Amino acid sequence: MKSEPTYCSGEPIHEGDVVRIGAWDGIVESVITSHSASWADYWSEHGEGVMLTGPTFGRLYTKFHDEELVLLRRRQV
Repeated sequence: MKSEPTYCSGEPIHEGDVVRIGAWDGIVESVITSHSASWADYWSEHGEGVMLTGPTFGRLYTKFHDEELVLLRRRQV
């Protein structure tokens, strides 16, 4: 991947972002690209994307440009 992973809105995806996917809220646990340490666990089956965690769905993997993946707010530091 040549550029930073983004939401459909064009904003960059960061670990810790609070997001909505469909009707569920969650947090970006990890951003997985071909440069990620966990790449070998995902590439053959899923490709690049994000791992989300949330109380309703547990863990969920989705592509960067999933139209339902919407940034709600950045992680509070």
